[in-house]
Amino acid sequence: MLGVTGFMNVYMIIGMIGIISGLICALADVPLVKPGKAESQKLQHGRISLWWAEVPESRFTLSFWLSFLGQPGTYLTMWMLAELITVNSPALGMALKINTIVGAYTGLLCHVVFCQKPMLYQRLHGKLGIEDAENAIKSIDKTTMVPMVLGFLSLYLGTTIMVSVAILTGALNVPKLFILLNPIVSTIVLMALKKCGVKIIGTLGVGFSMFAIVLLVAGMGV
Repeated sequence: MLGVTGFMNVYMIIGMIGIISGLICALADVPLVKPGKAESQKLQHGRISLWWAEVPESRFTLSFWLSFLGQPGTYLTMWMLAELITVNSPALGMALKINTIVGAYTGLLCHVVFCQKPMLYQRLHGKLGIEDAENAIKSIDKTTMVPMVLGFLSLYLGTTIMVSVAILTGALNVPKLFILLNPIVSTIVLMALKKCGVKIIGTLGVGFSMFAIVLLVAGMGV
């Protein structure tokens, strides 16, 4: 059986892994954005970004593998946060565990869709008309709509709400200011930086790195 020090080490180690994993996931979003600074030159036709055909397929393959490698550490972070929360609030801890399972079940699938659509368009580009290509992309979106919605609700909203409640109620022993460490805040900050011309990385991955910081600090007090 592990003693108190052992449990502290576990939470802290997972927290550090979670920080790195979140940043890897954040980097996975970069290849999915049009290269170059001129965002206004991004060509769009319905659900198709026409620049997809102008870049190497390896760009989207890299995005998939970065997400594949990074996501497990982020879900482990949330599970360990749920373990800590369960000590003071079993119901909230269980809710976060269920939410984490939903996020893990849908998260990688969502990213696969983001990677597969441009790869499919590359195959169709020049062989079919733009309308036919867009219809093919639409068929993917139609099939994956439910898991995409579940992924958004669990990863962005569910985790943010539950961890914030845990911080405010004291179920997590961290400063109340840590309520700002979540994907919604990271999205607001990074989008503001993007408007200022700063090149950014994925907002969700950064948000989960912030959750890992919460775990790291909360684990120190166990």
